[in-house]
Amino acid sequence: MKLAAWWITRSDAVLSDALESIVNVVASMMTLGAVRLAAKPADADHPYGHGRVEFVSAAVEGGMLIAAGAFIIIHCVGAMFSGAQEVVDTGWGLALVIAAGVLNLALAWLMISTGRRRDSAALVADGVHILSDSITTVAVIAALLVVRWTDATWIDPVVALALGCLMIFLGWRVARGSVNRLIDRQDDGDIAKLTTLLSGHLRTGDRTPTICSFHKVRCRHDGAMHWIDMHIRLPQNMTVVQSHDIASTIEARTITELGGSGEATAHCEPCQDPLCGCTRSVSTS
Repeated sequence: MKLAAWWITRSDAVLSDALESIVNVVASMMTLGAVRLAAKPADADHPYGHGRVEFVSAAVEGGMLIAAGAFIIIHCVGAMFSGAQEVVDTGWGLALVIAAGVLNLALAWLMISTGRRRDSAALVADGVHILSDSITTVAVIAALLVVRWTDATWIDPVVALALGCLMIFLGWRVARGSVNRLIDRQDDGDIAKLTTLLSGHLRTGDRTPTICSFHKVRCRHDGAMHWIDMHIRLPQNMTVVQSHDIASTIEARTITELGGSGEATAHCEPCQDPLCGCTRSVSTS
């Protein structure tokens, strides 16, 4: 629809919007494949599952946005130096662009809400991409209206240039977030939740079973899956069975706290803090 609108109007702003929508179509097909692959269970070759393919998809999508934005900027700079081309038939062009914008807005809302509910990086990234497309469509509509009412055709390449810069910025944000997840950058929100939960299990906390202390809390987040490992210190006079029961309970609660999918491993250590006063038995309920 947007390509048809550009063919009718010959507007640089509409062309930039159409190019972004083309990237959306290609990215959506990639997202479909990534989500399906990420949903496969862990196997012998991928013991941590396939969730990271979503981050690869999102990173590629960010790169495509950057490339499209760069193309638009180069095209618009050339148009400015050569003289802006006259924009024609803005009536039909406006109708097509508005219709496409409404459809994109509805699709973006659906993808982002579903992606956040299912903790899917690929769906959220693609939804943000389409949402940015809806925002740029508003700018394109405004540009066409101004050109239609004032015949100020210089506005068209200026708006297109601004949209190209916006696409590069959004693409960089999407790609940067995906690469951070691929290289195991800690999710500050996940670590804060785990720290709060484990603090509640300390002897001064309000949860049972109780532990003496904890450290080395780490978490990987691949799509909807969480991979957690932590070290917990327990009284030295505890039996292996008691230590195992406490570790298993805390492991299950950490997974539940972060969404209910994944695996947690708690390494038990004997407490050697003379100020702890943990020699008495610890509840395992």
